Amino acid sequence: MARHLAFAADEGAAKDLLLSLVPAIEEADRDDLMLEVYAQLGELYLVRTAYEGVTEAARRITDCLAIYAGIRAGERPDDAARTTMTATEIDHLIRRYTRRVLFLRTGLAAAHGEHEAAEATLRQLCDDAGEFPDLAHEHRYLISHAQILCAVALCDDDLHVQSIPLWQKVFDVIDAPDGPADGTEYDDTLRVLAGTGYGRFCVETGRLNEAEPWLRRAGARAEARGWTLAVARTQLERATAAWAGGDRALAQDLVHQAYPAIAEHLRAHDVSRCWLYFGLFAIAVNELGDADERLGHAERHWRELGRPLHIHRILLQRSWVDILRGDFAAATERVEAARELLDSWPRHSWLQYARLDDHLGSILRAEALADPAGAAAKFERAVELKVPAALAVDSVRYTISDADARMRWATHVSARMLAGAFAVAWEWGNTALVSELIEYHCARGTFGAPEASQAADWADVATAAVPVDDPDEYALVASGLTPVSDGPMTTLGALPPLRMDPGGAQVLVRYRDLAHRRYGRQLTAPGPEWSTWP
Repeated sequence: MARHLAFAADEGAAKDLLLSLVPAIEEADRDDLMLEVYAQLGELYLVRTAYEGVTEAARRITDCLAIYAGIRAGERPDDAARTTMTATEIDHLIRRYTRRVLFLRTGLAAAHGEHEAAEATLRQLCDDAGEFPDLAHEHRYLISHAQILCAVALCDDDLHVQSIPLWQKVFDVIDAPDGPADGTEYDDTLRVLAGTGYGRFCVETGRLNEAEPWLRRAGARAEARGWTLAVARTQLERATAAWAGGDRALAQDLVHQAYPAIAEHLRAHDVSRCWLYFGLFAIAVNELGDADERLGHAERHWRELGRPLHIHRILLQRSWVDILRGDFAAATERVEAARELLDSWPRHSWLQYARLDDHLGSILRAEALADPAGAAAKFERAVELKVPAALAVDSVRYTISDADARMRWATHVSARMLAGAFAVAWEWGNTALVSELIEYHCARGTFGAPEASQAADWADVATAAVPVDDPDEYALVASGLTPVSDGPMTTLGALPPLRMDPGGAQVLVRYRDLAHRRYGRQLTAPGPEWSTWP
């Protein structure tokens, strides 16, 4: 019954039920039942981010198992005399709850962003095969559930590429002929968690069309079970996809549908994401006071959870409220606080810094437009930030050999930043720089962006996608190396030096150098320069 309540996300009732069983279990001296109570409590605490409870549950299970391991090793004769369990039953107990501890430790490490530790304990869980056929189904369930937790945690830290093998393993098990397709709550839980998590992965990597069927199937399965929170979480992910696709009305409807169940179950991370969208909706109708209050709620919850990347993002989003109010000093202060968070976070990437610099350039641009007196200096500083960032981000585009993947990067990452670079150069009145950007764009190749990319910049900060495809390919991209193309393209990766005037300097040479120094991106390939004049 407690497990049934937990599947329905009624963790409070499940916890109360489990604790109510403890006195009778202690009186009966049933260690096997007490271990099950601890294991289920640990899972409840993990879901509710009560991580000290997870640690304590795992410790109590481990302490108990150590006693039984000592009995089997002949080291505890007094305890051996008191036990009524056979050697086989003890081995069965040790095997089963060792796996449960490994599951808890994997989930706990993943939740803390300790992905290497999570990978290590997950490997132990996967390798812990045994001779007890009756535990095989539970073992597969624990492995798949742990893989989902690890994959979701990686995506939370923008490590989408590393999550791809985990998603593949999850679906290999779920869809296998001997997989968990038995119609039980265990089966449906895995399918709902996997569909929701992978749907979110698709949204965050620009695969909006692929996300929708996953999320709808997960939502339908959850609704058939009466799992209201699971349904609401699929609605929240669909809202994210709708917002990223430019359908603000649908996004608003879905978030408002999802919020009551999310608020009732007090899942802090999902509550924060709802408040983020409530803030975005308020900005869209110019209710800046409401927007700042709502975004403040989101920031508070993420600070309580200790999620630096999400705090960094909400600071950038709140800075847009400051910009729209004309309080550029406050906006800059928030961006600098966001930079400090990135600096202190060991998993930061050059792409995050490029986006942050681009955003700081947007603040300078807005300040210059608001006060034409002295605007030239602010435009120049904005160009120093926005153009190198845009060039660095766009340089990824042609390191990706797959055309669809290349277009996703162009659409969801490059387009807005390049447009901003063009705009600030034009507003500065630097026609030479505009000409060089045009030459770069012509040499690099054009791309089309959907209608959503025309939205105001404030709408994109919190939903910035990180499109990925082949992990090895993207690893090369992230490291600044250039993969070799086996297709018809003549140049993949960095362009050679460009010269548009026989008597002038090379195109964008200063900004290419800045991009290399700041982000480690190699924007200029070795070899003879390209002449762009007729």
